[in-house]
Amino acid sequence: MKLLDRVRVFLRRAGTVIFAVAVVVWALAYFPRSSDVEAASAAASAEATASLTGAALEDRLAEIENQAAADHLAQSWLGRAGQWVEPVFEPLGWDWRISAAVIAGFPAREVVVAVLGTIYAVGGEADDETLAGRLTAARHADGSLVFTLPMVLGLLLFYAWCLQCAATLAVIRRETNSWRWPVFAWSYMTALGYGGALLVYQLGSA
Repeated sequence: MKLLDRVRVFLRRAGTVIFAVAVVVWALAYFPRSSDVEAASAAASAEATASLTGAALEDRLAEIENQAAADHLAQSWLGRAGQWVEPVFEPLGWDWRISAAVIAGFPAREVVVAVLGTIYAVGGEADDETLAGRLTAARHADGSLVFTLPMVLGLLLFYAWCLQCAATLAVIRRETNSWRWPVFAWSYMTALGYGGALLVYQLGSA
């Protein structure tokens, strides 16, 4: 088979999986939409429009839009999933927001920063300086900091060892013509990442 034909076969098989996963993650992060959030956002926008002008109005409207996106995400299926699995990741020092971002990042870890940017209401582009400030100030319900050094080091180790790439899984599936090896690779590498993050966080927080 010619090289071009092999490339086409790969793109068709792997690309189908990647696209399907991307659509699922988008749907989880977008639905369901909350009418209460929409109403609160509209009221805040109307109030800002009536009292502000120029650059101040633009900044306020952007802030309202970002906060609405964060509130929608918190009530989305992805946000609820993050809250549901929070007890599983709590020993790693993660809260529901980090858990939700990591869940969204399993198909492709590159989306984590964008998801964190939305969750912390700094917008989809997640300006580095603003996001860093929000992350530094983030706290658990008991008032303790979320992003401590042990937690961050554990999170980095989790990402170093965990298999978070739909393309890689698709390639394994393509080459082995079976889902057994992709599932095995994903399972043991996720367990390895979790164990490493747990060890680092618990030892660092002792």
